[in-house]
Amino acid sequence: MALNDVLGLLLLAVYISAIVGIAALVTYAVIKIFPTERNPKKPDKPDETSSGNGAEGAGRLFRRAKRGTA
Repeated sequence: MALNDVLGLLLLAVYISAIVGIAALVTYAVIKIFPTERNPKKPDKPDETSSGNGAEGAGRLFRRAKRGTA
């Protein structure tokens, strides 16, 4: 009975190690197949649509609140 418990725990450890190893291998393969750019491309020209009100661009999702307004 004790030998079955030890073998079961050993098999569980091997199973967990195999899953972690496969995940690491898949991650390594994806990084090698689809590498990211070291220097991302910058847009040709920045958004010039702001009217000088402190907003960083017209297409921003969260704009900075104007200071001094209640």
